[in-house]
Amino acid sequence: MIEKTTTATYVNVKNRNNGFTGYTLTNGERRLFNIGETKKIDIEELKALSQVEGGEYLLRNYLMIEDVAALDFLNINPEPEYFYTEKEITELLENGSLDQLEDCLNFAPQGVIDLVKSIAIKIELPDMRKRKLIFEKTGFSVDNAIKVNQILEVDNSVTEKEETVTKRKAAPIATKAAAPVRKYKVVTKTE
Repeated sequence: MIEKTTTATYVNVKNRNNGFTGYTLTNGERRLFNIGETKKIDIEELKALSQVEGGEYLLRNYLMIEDVAALDFLNINPEPEYFYTEKEITELLENGSLDQLEDCLNFAPQGVIDLVKSIAIKIELPDMRKRKLIFEKTGFSVDNAIKVNQILEVDNSVTEKEETVTKRKAAPIATKAAAPVRKYKVVTKTE
């Protein structure tokens, strides 16, 4: 939804990159998005961004403009996959067809493809055909990433167990072989 004020028109822009995304405009204005952060940005700022080197690439691949009218104004005509969120990608991976996933990997912006990879790891994608397709299209092995996560989880659980200190619940039984209790003689120093 385009939000109009007296001097500016604001639209929601979301960072769907797996890391921070930022840009600097020719007037020196800087903007930094945290992972998954959505900000209201003036449409004129987005127009200026689209005209700097790499700006249009950011808008098409890593920043999602959540307004179709704003996309038209910026002359960006995205494929349907541009609008995929974590929810749609999870649905695609769990219940979508292999052809739907292939279309997503062929036509989606880089930010969506990065989300496909991270969600496939998170849900430990059970469909081996989809894992293979992701590898063929992106060179990213979901199998290897899941194995690494499993190894890291095992290492963390071993470390946690080592940190646990076992405490006695009762006094030990006294035996004849037990070490004798030593009595110390207190010596005072006199001057």
